[in-house]
Amino acid sequence: MLASAAVVLLLAASVSGEQYSNVASIFDLGMGARPLAMGGAFVGLADDGNALYYNPAGLAWGQGLSVLSSYEARPGTANYGNLSASLPHFGFGVHYFDFGDVPETDEFGNVLGTFSYRNYALIVAAGIKAGDLPFLARMPLAENIGFGLKAKLLKVSTLDPGSGAGFAIDLPFLFRSEFPSPRMPIITSYGVGVVIENLIGLPIKYESGHQENWPRKLILGTSLEFLDQVILAMDVTSEKSIHLGVEWTPIPAVSFRTGLKNEGVWIWSLGIGARFRNFAFDLAVVPHPYLNSQIRGSLAVSW
Repeated sequence: MLASAAVVLLLAASVSGEQYSNVASIFDLGMGARPLAMGGAFVGLADDGNALYYNPAGLAWGQGLSVLSSYEARPGTANYGNLSASLPHFGFGVHYFDFGDVPETDEFGNVLGTFSYRNYALIVAAGIKAGDLPFLARMPLAENIGFGLKAKLLKVSTLDPGSGAGFAIDLPFLFRSEFPSPRMPIITSYGVGVVIENLIGLPIKYESGHQENWPRKLILGTSLEFLDQVILAMDVTSEKSIHLGVEWTPIPAVSFRTGLKNEGVWIWSLGIGARFRNFAFDLAVVPHPYLNSQIRGSLAVSW
């Protein structure tokens, strides 16, 4: 039984196609189809409801209420999804990873029953501009600088010895300019973001007595928008991974996206987005060279 549990943990780590150091890697699965299609390069962009996950400092520029949900299924492996809501300066979301029912066998391969492996995560985040703080409002570019804070709670649900929980906090920053430069009028906006993941936290403690520390990581991101139509984005992490993304919006209702990331292997991604009034639907496909391909859809509604 313990061997089966170990296999589940290894499989759960591999289904995403990423190299994980611990069970908290549910937070490496991403959020939404738009960033996934752009290779996960979103820290320096963070201009929609996905900012809650990638860089909550972007919530400082939020307008109205936005609800976003996404779902990803991989036949024969696992399901992953999330539901989030964001307001100006604040957002929260629930994420889940479900490996399903796993057969429990004896040494002869006889099925004795089944057990499950599931992760649940809660994210609560806030963002504010320097210009909204009285003691920083007069500093240069105060309206272009955003600060944030993200709290993450993880719950692992499986066999009793393997169940556990943990808590961590991320520290995000974002500089955003949405006004074209007189020297380079073709650049209509640009952004630079920094996120320190798991700056502080309580270790993930299991009922068996085992515990895991949250892996600390630094992410630097940039974005450039040309003529309100083409966005180039790039994220670089302290784990020596790189994420590149492109979004082209030839008309306001339709966007085409592609991305490339290197996390031990180069992985391409493709996607499309459609907008109609208050609704936005995004689809992303990631053909992994060794594992099952990812297909993720997301739906957002804004008021």
